[in-house]
Order: sequence, then structure tokens, then C-alpha cells
Amino acid sequence: MTDPPYLAGPVLNWCTENGVVPVPCRAGSKAPIGAISSRGVYGGAPPSPEALLARYGRERFGTVVRDSFHLPTPERLERIARFWRTPGARLWGPGVISISVDMNYPTADGYTVACLDIDDDTCLPLLDSPPFEGCPVVVGRHGAKALFKLDREGGRTRPITQFAAGTQGSPAFELFTCSKHALVFGLHPASTPECPVRYRLVPGRRGRMPVLRWSSVAAALLAEARGRGLVVRKGSGPDLDQAGLERWV
Repeated sequence: MTDPPYLAGPVLNWCTENGVVPVPCRAGSKAPIGAISSRGVYGGAPPSPEALLARYGRERFGTVVRDSFHLPTPERLERIARFWRTPGARLWGPGVISISVDMNYPTADGYTVACLDIDDDTCLPLLDSPPFEGCPVVVGRHGAKALFKLDREGGRTRPITQFAAGTQGSPAFELFTCSKHALVFGLHPASTPECPVRYRLVPGRRGRMPVLRWSSVAAALLAEARGRGLVVRKGSGPDLDQAGLERWV
């Protein structure tokens, strides 16, 4: 029995079924294609800071307000939809395109996607425990990423929260709720023709992305961190009056 061809089509189908926007990225890279960059969409006249603030609110930005591929402006969403209508796009392989899911982009049912990124393989059992056991998972060179739709329960979550053995060093796992994106199709930068390393999407139960409540996600991650003696670190992103995991302690 041979593996099915590794093509964009099945991932695009999964994105459609889950109401998720597939963000086109450069082959062998996590960088978005130039056509959906600020210059690609707007040329030399991107939306003004005032217009961006009115549409998206201060929490999307930090100290500097500017357009980026993380902002799902109507013009950018239209450009992405147009890109995927390119004849033959569904038959493209990872040598032509990569695909990511962005934590800022809205889903068809009104949520945004969040990501639990596990780097320490000893923490992988988290994916088989509530509330993450039904999540689609992306595997690559090591670790795994679980994707889910986030019910924020009225809070403004911190963009990145890390769980690590100490104040320095790599985290065991991280939670991304905005200002990040995760590849679901493509080649890892360490991939070589002799030893290809692919990002592989494992759809999970029924192939659907579950909606998880912020309180349940926070409780599970804090319990895991306490059990392993990990500290909670604030990752990069806007440092505003946002509700971190501490709200649920």
C-alpha cells in the first residue's frame, strides 16, 4: 500500500469543511506569498492607522499600528480567495506552495483558531487528554501542534503563553491565540530532497475542529505545567490589558 500523493487539495478541502482560511505561503517556508503582503495587497497605500484601529481595535497591534498579513482585511481575504482559484492549485505539491492557518483570521462560524504547540515530546500525551483529544494535529520534524477554535468567553487572551522549565530556554509547549500562524502543509526548512520533512495534517475525530472554551484550555495547561514543575512565561505580542492564564488560577 502506498501513501496518497502529498498535494494541496486535501488540505484545502479540510479548510473549507472547517470554515478556515488557507493562507498561501512560499514553498519550503513559513513566509506568506508576496501577493498577500501589505505591499502586494495595497501597493504603496495601505490602510491608515486610524482605519486599522477602527476596524480591529488596539489589541491587534502593540505600540505600532500597521497592516500585516496577520490582519484579515477584506482586501486580503479577497486576494487569498482569488489566489486559490488559480487553475490547477489543488494539484500543487510542497515544491510549489505551503499552507498555513492564521490565529487572527476569522472562521466561518465566528471564532478564531488557536494552537497548542508542543516541542517537548514527553508532553505529547496532552493531545490525548481533555479538552484536546478531538483536535486536528499537525506533525513535522518533532513535537506536534493541536488546532482548535477558541471560545474566549468574553476575555482578550494573551497572544503567546509559554510553559518552560525556567525563565530562560526553550518552552516545553506554547499556546498561540493570535499574532501567529501554523503551517498545515509544506516542507520543513530542514527538509532535503534525500530526506523530505513534511508537515502532515491529522484531521482528528470526524475531521472537524472542535470549539474549546478558554477556561477549559487554561485549566488543562496549568494543571500540566504544575505537574511538571513548569513556569508560565509571557511570550511576545502586544502587552496590553489582556487576560492571561493567571485569570483562571
